[in-house]
Amino acid sequence: MSLYSIFCGNFHQLRNSIGSCSSTGLLKCGLLYRTVLQNRGNKTRPISTTILARSTRKESKQSFKTSRHLHSESVESSIEVLKQSDLEHLKSLQCYNIPQKVSGVKTDWPATILVFDIETTGFSRRYERIIEFAVRDLMGGKNSTIQTLINPEREIKNAYVHGISSSMVCKPDIPRFREFIPILLQYVLSRQMADKPVLWVAHNGRSFDVPFLMYEFQRSKIEMPGDWLFVDTLPIARQLIGSDGEKLKSVSLDNLREHYKIPLAGSAHRAMQDVITLCYVLQKLTFELKLTVPQLLERSFRVSDLSTPRPGK
Repeated sequence: MSLYSIFCGNFHQLRNSIGSCSSTGLLKCGLLYRTVLQNRGNKTRPISTTILARSTRKESKQSFKTSRHLHSESVESSIEVLKQSDLEHLKSLQCYNIPQKVSGVKTDWPATILVFDIETTGFSRRYERIIEFAVRDLMGGKNSTIQTLINPEREIKNAYVHGISSSMVCKPDIPRFREFIPILLQYVLSRQMADKPVLWVAHNGRSFDVPFLMYEFQRSKIEMPGDWLFVDTLPIARQLIGSDGEKLKSVSLDNLREHYKIPLAGSAHRAMQDVITLCYVLQKLTFELKLTVPQLLERSFRVSDLSTPRPGK
């Protein structure tokens, strides 16, 4: 099955949300909690967030509801954050049963495809830390996305890159990555099809995103599931030919977005915005190069394929 046929069936769900950078659209289809950053507003209004989960063994439903307040003045940006107080509630939620069809397209895929992105405190995979994580299941539907800030327990010196400052994440109510891992594992389990691997997609993933993820698991002393596979869209994009008949001079995510005339969803270099962009790029890329899901699986790698020296403290 080609990715193009998959996108034809359910990509309109993503299309509906790309026109706005607000968290509301993402909240409706994701396992998210919302926090709003503000400058100096004083007026607040309450909003509520509900997570609904369906047990894989029972038809019973559970819901968790919490309230937040947001300022209506001087709002800089909005982000979805898993808070410490939410973690225990999320751990108790049952997995969500994925429907067998999406918009008339059978979901008998050879793998669950998750597009993800991270923001970090720096470039060193060994010594730096993840400070934001976002993922989207290409199948879409309920609970198909997660986005959260991560407390790196250290000062952030590269806020000029992504706009994430120490004051935003170095707080007791922002989870450390070791506390986020159980939620991530449960999310993946809830999306994974029986006896099928999980294919994680990231741009420049082999050199950046995957090693960072690997080291965070190692520091937490938690083993990454053996059926997680990864594919890097960067080397795939190097096969693209421009209108001049030459290979593209740059295949960065920003340049690919411009090449395909994809509108920017929010600010670049934020995890969920880059995930949305990569979902569109993946659609265009696989269609242009006529790549199928099995062919992506052939290009995939495991964390064991990467060199794994002891992570820094």
